[in-house]
Amino acid sequence: MLLGANRIEHALSEGRRLAAIKHNENVGVNRRILTRLIHVICFLGKQEIAFRGHNEDSSSINKGNYLELLDLLSREEQLLREHFMSNSVFKGTSSDIQNDLISCITSVLKTKISNELQKANFISIRADKTTDVSCKSQMSIIFRYVVDNKIEERFIGFFDVSKDKSAFGLSEILLTEIKNWNIGDKLVCQTYDGAAVMAGQKNGVQDIIKQSYPKAMFIHCYAHQLNLVFLHGSKSIKSVKIFISDLTMFHTFFSRSPKKSQLLREKGFKLPQSCETKWNYHSRAAATITTHFIELKKAITCVTDEDDWDPITINMAYDHVFLILQTKCTADVQYCVNQIKIFSDQLIAMRKEETISICYNLLDVYQELSKLLQLVLCIPVTTSSSERNMSALKRIKTFLRNSMNNDRLSNLSSLAIEKQMLNELSTDPTFIDEISKQQNTLLYAVNTSYLITINSALQHLLKDNAYPRIFNGFPKYLQDRMLQNNAKETGCHYFNEMEEFALAVIGYCQNRVFGLNN
Repeated sequence: MLLGANRIEHALSEGRRLAAIKHNENVGVNRRILTRLIHVICFLGKQEIAFRGHNEDSSSINKGNYLELLDLLSREEQLLREHFMSNSVFKGTSSDIQNDLISCITSVLKTKISNELQKANFISIRADKTTDVSCKSQMSIIFRYVVDNKIEERFIGFFDVSKDKSAFGLSEILLTEIKNWNIGDKLVCQTYDGAAVMAGQKNGVQDIIKQSYPKAMFIHCYAHQLNLVFLHGSKSIKSVKIFISDLTMFHTFFSRSPKKSQLLREKGFKLPQSCETKWNYHSRAAATITTHFIELKKAITCVTDEDDWDPITINMAYDHVFLILQTKCTADVQYCVNQIKIFSDQLIAMRKEETISICYNLLDVYQELSKLLQLVLCIPVTTSSSERNMSALKRIKTFLRNSMNNDRLSNLSSLAIEKQMLNELSTDPTFIDEISKQQNTLLYAVNTSYLITINSALQHLLKDNAYPRIFNGFPKYLQDRMLQNNAKETGCHYFNEMEEFALAVIGYCQNRVFGLNN
């Protein structure tokens, strides 16, 4: 029974057996605490909420969402409360630990994406650029592929391209990511907008990518093409141009004055904000005017008939707005709305999921046909997902959070954009184990925290002759190594210069926190 069931040293020494039991209990407690920290990180990341506060001192009334949420949990959970009150080495509340926890969770997400990419037969890449609140140019990269009979679009990250926005600079980032993810032999398509630097036939990004991956055909985003058609068509056709200018005029008239905006709100509606480049504005404006045509006429009548409006407003309301409402019948607007709806229904019918499911029923019969369908479904026709990612960027990197570095921004964006995957992984019992395996990040941060704390403590304790207390707190093998290097006499000097000793301390910390072997 001794062989294989019990460790030899535990059978020979009762003290070592009890010490091992105590050690395993401490490891279990540490892992439970780490689980709480990870769950808080996931919650704040998914909800796109800021982590840190302006003043995180113990006396601050607002220490930031991360610390305040941990404080709230500790009020109801004795384990966390005792950890924060008694543990002076690793509390998990520092900004460095936050960043590395975020990085570790993101690494688990990327591992999941990497596993899906290995299963996929074909992969396409999409990229688009935007400017964030701190005037940095950010490029979003997305992989699209088919796996397990589902179309997946995965966000890879935001990349700062402010220093070099040339075709060679952008293509270098794309080529690096393609190589890092090892998808070069599966890359079949690349989709960008119509900017010359991206879509240029000679030395554009798509041309440079094709030189390395000839099978990666380029598709100019059809949403951008359709927008260009609408723009040029509206400028060329007189009746369309007048109709769109009338829609814009209504919003312009009411949005320039809070009093006029309040008048519309009292009538029970408001006009959508004007935007020349977004054509969904025109459809929403037309639908709003059709639905509230009578209320809109009443609002204009109030302006022209009541005495508490200035002469300029009354003149504009009568000469421009009221006369248009009198001469334009609702049938004209309704006709345009119906045409837009018919076109939208046609697009929806072409995208029905039933078509995809029917095709996949042929999987067992027509293997090659199935691959062909996967290839077709893998090809993106628009960069709309990139636009949605940019909306997430603007919610995460705001005016008050404009100092975060790009790694943190990209990692937080991954947690927010891939929240569905994060929800699925966080319910997996092995999720914490996968995070604990990220030794290059989290363990280094934890161990660095140990070293920094010990180093800082030694600088003060050496002056008070309290160093032996620190020294005696280490296990015997670390004490021997410290004595061999004369670290007991020279104190914290060796914590920064002796790599071998530092690695020994890191090994001890790994064993203490996660139960890993030395």
